Amino acid sequence: MAQKSKKSKRKMRIEECSPEMQEHIHQLGIPSVEGYKAWCRTHNFNQGLDKNSRQCQDELYVFTRTQAIKVMAKEKKDRNLKEILPKIYNQELRSEKLQNPVLRTISAAFESSIAPQVFLKLLLHLEDNSDLLKDTTYIQGIAALANHHENWLQSPETWKAKKHNRDRQFSELARHLLAAYEVPFFMDSVWFNGNVTHQNWFKHIGTGQNIRTARDMPIPLTKKMAHHFLKAPRHYTIEEALRWGQVHALGGDKYLTDALRGTRLTQTFSNDNFWINVIRFFIANPMLDVSHANPIIDYIWHQKYENQRVFVERGIGREIGPAQPNFSMRGRTPETLLRQVEAWHGELGREAKGGELEWFGSEIGEFHTLEGSEEARNMKFWSIRELLSSDELIDESRALKHCVSTYARSCHTGRSSIWSMEIEDENGRRKILTIEVAPQAKIIRQVRGKQNRSATPKEKDLLGRWAEQEGLRLAGYI
Repeated sequence: MAQKSKKSKRKMRIEECSPEMQEHIHQLGIPSVEGYKAWCRTHNFNQGLDKNSRQCQDELYVFTRTQAIKVMAKEKKDRNLKEILPKIYNQELRSEKLQNPVLRTISAAFESSIAPQVFLKLLLHLEDNSDLLKDTTYIQGIAALANHHENWLQSPETWKAKKHNRDRQFSELARHLLAAYEVPFFMDSVWFNGNVTHQNWFKHIGTGQNIRTARDMPIPLTKKMAHHFLKAPRHYTIEEALRWGQVHALGGDKYLTDALRGTRLTQTFSNDNFWINVIRFFIANPMLDVSHANPIIDYIWHQKYENQRVFVERGIGREIGPAQPNFSMRGRTPETLLRQVEAWHGELGREAKGGELEWFGSEIGEFHTLEGSEEARNMKFWSIRELLSSDELIDESRALKHCVSTYARSCHTGRSSIWSMEIEDENGRRKILTIEVAPQAKIIRQVRGKQNRSATPKEKDLLGRWAEQEGLRLAGYI
């Protein structure tokens, strides 16, 4: 009996596993099956030895990320920026030899800087007098401030951080260098968006001038609009702040302005005389649920400005004019407009297969993560994958009852990239969220669930993890 008990506890050797599992365990750098099971317990993975390729991929991702964090932590501990920064500036250290993300970001910033010597001096001063070089977040903004050094009102040598909060430190630095008058905090974003016109607006306001007289304004602002523009919330972008100024000057409120964030009205200001009337329509109908703002704007845009495409053969079509080029808000009521939007969504869902489009995937990677355990019978597999045809967009629209199918042309031309967050559990696979990414700027621009609902905290957490994995940024209003 004793011998039988001892035999039953014999430890399994790696050689007894399948060839695929042997290779997987070796990739993880683990010398034994018991060690592999212990690693799985530590990282909340199933301890079984019969894994599919997707499960192995998830484990490899966690292993690689853990190793990278260890390397970065060691390099962060060992680094001496005062010695390394001049070497990066003199190209003695190339970016491909740098493992630390801060140093790699600084190296890239030097390559694109139009004032590298000023940038170096500013970095050296900030290393001694702030926490702004502790991560990658502020490097691009610091480089942009250096590019405007000819307009600095004070020397950086006379500045020292007064706050522990890094956002506040950057705000203080930007105003020390370029502002003698109050500048709203939301304008700090201009130093990170690469838009030189917006950066010039910061300087314009900072020298005591009125935003109405700034160059290259996309829309004219009344005095009242300019006043409200300066009062926009800190987390707004410049474009959103312009709409904030318009809406509040016309009698609207925060709820309407928040609803317009992420719509086409904060992505373009063309035909603004017409869109002002749409904004007035929303303000004049305060009992209209603002959750309808996005689909209504998409519907109007499609009817008035979007060329229709007539397909002559599979995948090939010719464009004709918009469906209603003379579309007007005059005489429209919320009830009739919502009926028209609903009917339009129905038409989108019945689009003929002959009109399908396909496009190449972006360079952004997918996201996969596994939750729960097989023993507890609560395993959930989350995924975020790109939609690559108009048929897939139509299916997404039908499942979640929104109008993402209208993005086929934008996806086909590369202006947008649409992704679907899905969950798979013992009840099957189902769609959860539709995500729009601006692929050039690598910004997650819109996130909508069923019937245009917003993302839940859990879904936002998954989005954040995907964004971190792929180097994306979430728009502030998500």
